Amino acid sequence: MKMQTEFGELDITLNAIRKLVYFAILETYGPVSISSDSWFSKILSSEESRVKIQEDEFGHVKVDAYVELEYGTKISEVGRNIIENVKHKLQNLAGCESVEVNVHVIDVK
Repeated sequence: MKMQTEFGELDITLNAIRKLVYFAILETYGPVSISSDSWFSKILSSEESRVKIQEDEFGHVKVDAYVELEYGTKISEVGRNIIENVKHKLQNLAGCESVEVNVHVIDVK
């Protein structure tokens, strides 16, 4: 993602956006861990790489987060809080204007 500032051009990598999303999810009440959509990537990858980020040519960012939630929490409320927190972080810290966040609940522990 490239942004033009008064001082020059700023290039934000998808890995940096992935880290922002990862920390935004962990700041939200309810998630136990960030999981993966396949057992193979669960074994071989770190938790940060279990968040999928896509960016199109127009600068729209799509986030797919696979999470495990704490037992006893309201799934819809935690999902909404994750979406709001991730959008807020990406809009304020990374300058992303158009953000779509999808939360996939994999497990309840």
